[in-house]
Amino acid sequence: MRGAREYAELFGESKQYGKLYLKVGYHARGKTFQIYVTPTDATVCIGSDMVEVYGITDGQPGWTETYGWLHKGPWENDFIKLVETTKSVRDATAKADKVKRDALIEEREARTKKLLSAY
Repeated sequence: MRGAREYAELFGESKQYGKLYLKVGYHARGKTFQIYVTPTDATVCIGSDMVEVYGITDGQPGWTETYGWLHKGPWENDFIKLVETTKSVRDATAKADKVKRDALIEEREARTKKLLSAY
């Protein structure tokens, strides 16, 4: 939960990015998030072929867990870059959606004003 919610919401679903497999999950008290290093970036290697590098570091799982890095290494920088890229895409998409929404509102207001002024 602490250290999981933001990433779980940012990525939304479990997916592999290169050699990093991001696992998004849920339990009764919130979201869960783990990162695994896989031996290949071609497909997910479920099971013993993966090593969990980010997950529960403290607390009672399902109640008070805290998430963090279980193993230090170059995957930390790769994950930080992935987070930055994902946030940039999300922000750009949100900005484009706002521009579209504002244009629709402006167009609707202009039509309304035109119709009412012609009364």
